[in-house]
Amino acid sequence: MLGCVITLLLDVDGTLIDSFPGIRAGFLHALDAVGWERPSEEFTARIPGPPIEETLASLGMDDTTRERAFAAYMDFTRAGGWQRAEAFPGMRDLLESWKDEGLQVVTATSKGESFARAILEREGMLEFIDFLGAAQEDGPRRRKADVIAHVLDNVDVGRGLMIGDRLHDIEGAAQFGFSTVAVTWGYGTPEEWDQAWATARTPAELADIVAAFKEEQ
Repeated sequence: MLGCVITLLLDVDGTLIDSFPGIRAGFLHALDAVGWERPSEEFTARIPGPPIEETLASLGMDDTTRERAFAAYMDFTRAGGWQRAEAFPGMRDLLESWKDEGLQVVTATSKGESFARAILEREGMLEFIDFLGAAQEDGPRRRKADVIAHVLDNVDVGRGLMIGDRLHDIEGAAQFGFSTVAVTWGYGTPEEWDQAWATARTPAELADIVAAFKEEQ
């Protein structure tokens, strides 16, 4: 497969960026805005990753309440909630090394596109991203599989490898025949990581896994 393009499809929240503080605050703000009882911290700890409207619906909200809560969440995020995030240690350097090695690097995130762009730029990561695949903030492209399809419509992916921290990363990538490396510094669980092709506990382990994948192609 000489000359085949190798593309890394990267989740953002929980993989490149620790965005839980802002997501948590926005989620609780949304619940308070509609007078909804706050769930346990165990539940709240797992909200990063899937579209927030899916999480709100899982609490039993009717459509009208969910729409109001989602609007409150987006208002909070636009007002500065997106800034309550920072890069995981070592990930910017890893992105730079992958680009130096000739790998194509794209994102495949359920995070809204403008928020993903803003935080990746602030953290000095955007310059290493060949294509920003992200969700629409006001549109139908919200789920992981929809974002990956958007990436494929715009990028010659060749041989792709998804890197993420949650089950929806793994399941979304599988719809397109891509394997996933699960990273444990994000917001997933061991049960979710067990579904992945490989698991990385540190950026150094992730670098080794990607190197091995590259050698196999």
